[in-house]
Amino acid sequence: MKSQKIHRQKAIIDLLQEHGKVETALLSRDLGVTEMTIRRDIEQLEKEGVLYRVYGGAVPTSGRSFEPPFSIRLTQKTESKTAIATQAARLVPRGANVALDFGTKTYFVAKELRKHPGALIAPTGLHAARELAKNPAIRILMPGGHLKPNELSIYGSDAEDFFRSHRWDVSLVSIAGIDTDQGLTDYNRSDAKLKASLIHNSDCVVILAEERYLGAVSFAPVGSLEKVHIVVTDAHPDHKSLTDFHKRGINIISTQNPPHEGDGFAGAEPDRDTD
Repeated sequence: MKSQKIHRQKAIIDLLQEHGKVETALLSRDLGVTEMTIRRDIEQLEKEGVLYRVYGGAVPTSGRSFEPPFSIRLTQKTESKTAIATQAARLVPRGANVALDFGTKTYFVAKELRKHPGALIAPTGLHAARELAKNPAIRILMPGGHLKPNELSIYGSDAEDFFRSHRWDVSLVSIAGIDTDQGLTDYNRSDAKLKASLIHNSDCVVILAEERYLGAVSFAPVGSLEKVHIVVTDAHPDHKSLTDFHKRGINIISTQNPPHEGDGFAGAEPDRDTD
């Protein structure tokens, strides 16, 4: 069954991250399937860029550029991601022009934005577009570009030009690292360049970041913190990185201490001047 396959591949990825290598025979024993099944899983994960096959097993791709596939990420930390998405969607005023990044957190944001009739939303992922299309009152503007078949996300210069040539009321962006010194970073250059284009021409940049990404630095630079207005996270408000971000004039919304209903977009704007 598909769910069993996803569960197996998630287990393989978790073990890779923990041990730095996995062995086919041990995976077969621990997961209760044949070695042939494990080899097929490893072969698929290699095609998705998650790992490299080696004799007798597999090793992960380089650490800072390592990102599990969408189907696996969608099953991880769903409660935290849903909470972040709920708070992020509340920042979007009715009728806004919204640039929506690709990722599992923004997929959950798309589910929330279905409640925003009249909004014009430009998603960079087909998963989010499909969710938004469930409400015909939402206007969906699809960028052109290349499509990553395993992720169903759009990338490339055409997509980047599209986002840079439009003005956005809000950009909702998911990243792999946000650090006081290194700014925003992501797993690979193509995604990082697209995220930078979403940020470039936006009146309000909202970064969605789980606690593990705070203070982290990934492979490809996206941009500086000066472009960021709000960070929505599941970390405690007293987290050191959040304190540092707030000193930089970035407003913080924590799912552990969310704003009261009705605070809305205006109440979430940063306390500093912007360009």
